[in-house]
Amino acid sequence: MFDWVGKIAFTDESGPLASQGQEHQFGFRRLAPKVMPSSHWHGHIEINYLFNCSADYLINGQKISVPEGRMIVFWASFPHQMVATRGEGELVNIYVPLQAFLTWKLADGFVSKLLQGEVIVSDSLYHHDEALTHVWQKNIEQKQLNLTWQVIEEIKSRLKRMSLEQYSTYDLVTNATTRGNKSYSSGLPHIQTMLSYIAEHYDEKITIAQVASSTGLHQNYAMKLFNRVMRVSIKQYINQLRLQHAQALLLDSNKPVLTIALEAGFGSISRFYDIFHKEFTMTPLDYRRSVFAEE
Repeated sequence: MFDWVGKIAFTDESGPLASQGQEHQFGFRRLAPKVMPSSHWHGHIEINYLFNCSADYLINGQKISVPEGRMIVFWASFPHQMVATRGEGELVNIYVPLQAFLTWKLADGFVSKLLQGEVIVSDSLYHHDEALTHVWQKNIEQKQLNLTWQVIEEIKSRLKRMSLEQYSTYDLVTNATTRGNKSYSSGLPHIQTMLSYIAEHYDEKITIAQVASSTGLHQNYAMKLFNRVMRVSIKQYINQLRLQHAQALLLDSNKPVLTIALEAGFGSISRFYDIFHKEFTMTPLDYRRSVFAEE
């Protein structure tokens, strides 16, 4: 089951959600920043805050210094680690599943920069961000679906504000690290192209062949590459975006289930019910009722 909103996972200090098999969950943790012995990577959009401290990151072989209080965002598919810390403050990690992020319809330039391998650091310093992360943590700990959903909506709004304001960017692709004899970034441009195509067309009738052709690769190779990097098949990924879209419509509107199914890209209501029930173990209507029953 994809715990899109059912809960946000709290990760331990050993690693990100990916190390625990939770690539499709939102994640949140607060901890003392510390130097990491090695780099790791996972499929989320990662948001970091450093409060009352600063740090240096090594991301895809490029060293980036992040001052305290600034919001930093990057696609965590690039190998990354914290290599130096200064001060005794707190680090807040927020993990957003890429398939959820791509349905948020943020500014095109902001999204494309992340998918093209740039780290984005806010130029604005908002002192209330620290208090806001404490509110988010408190809400998450209450384990109420409607509050958790509100946290995710506020994270989305905070990212939207960042995308509209001044920010600095750092290009990672020109400083690619290597794994064995092969550049880790060598296949990412194809992945980025496929992700962009899927994000634009997931709510339409699209095929795996169309996704593969968007990047000019043979279909079989495109499928293998996508599965290796994203750890999920193209078909599963498209369904995840559709489920995320449908879930948002169930909670944010009074639209009938049939309308939601079609708007999210499912070809029929029976297919929507089948996929939804497999992932959430309940019908769309039961899911909607379960959320509003908590209020």
